[in-house]
Amino acid sequence: MALAAVASGWPQTGLAESLELKVAPLLSRTPSGRCPATLSLSETLQPYREGSYGVNGQAALGSIASGWHLANRDAFSVTWVGQLRAPYQRCTASAGIVRADGAPDQDRSYLRLRFSDGQAQLILDMTGRRDPNGYTPAILSAGLRQGLPMWSWGGSD
Repeated sequence: MALAAVASGWPQTGLAESLELKVAPLLSRTPSGRCPATLSLSETLQPYREGSYGVNGQAALGSIASGWHLANRDAFSVTWVGQLRAPYQRCTASAGIVRADGAPDQDRSYLRLRFSDGQAQLILDMTGRRDPNGYTPAILSAGLRQGLPMWSWGGSD
């Protein structure tokens, strides 16, 4: 997987990859409040282990929300929730990955954000993803680092 990962655009081991998420207001008759235009998250490929691969991620989203906490976790997904900061309290929108290290990338739908009711929800979801052996990748860890969402996920190669 390590060779395939590098060839397919994954960052090299230890180098962080910047993922840009574009925010799109909800199509609604009720106008959304002010929303951020784009947000950045980062992921780093773990050192190679025979038979598997892993990815560490973090979301430096302190500029848009505070009080992040782990709201839900199961075998397939994790959801963190934070309170939107004053400028974005009325934002009703969602965000998904549109770029990875500056290059267009819309194949990675496993990280998403939702903005509603004064809250931001960051969702890491492996549903529908497949590793090279046809298994669903596993969420290895999820929590907070310095009050912000962090995670690890991986699969078999």
